Amino acid sequence: MKVSIEVVDNVILRRFKGDVDYQDILNSWDDILTKFEDLTAYNGLISDFLEADMHHEDKNLNELVDFLKNHLDRIHGMKLAIVMDRPHVTRTIMMDQKMKSLHIRPFTTRQAAFDWINH
Repeated sequence: MKVSIEVVDNVILRRFKGDVDYQDILNSWDDILTKFEDLTAYNGLISDFLEADMHHEDKNLNELVDFLKNHLDRIHGMKLAIVMDRPHVTRTIMMDQKMKSLHIRPFTTRQAAFDWINH
């Protein structure tokens, strides 16, 4: 698994490649929280899974929601776009329902995610 994190057009872009599991996602969140002191200075965050193979169980969804809730002071009100072309999109919709203070949307292209975040 490989993850890269960069800023493109004032959006934090996180790209995953290879086999990705729940812990990889949490570790990359830790990296983001360490690297970016003020997340509100950015328009949003895109997590791109187009080149990744997700190994993620449904029970991990609640743990990920709990992790994000523990960091709401840093990410409250952010637009979080998840780019993937696999059936895991339903988890994104479920997360959005559980985390009303965040704006989480699934997309099938990176460009659509950028368009949503920047408008």
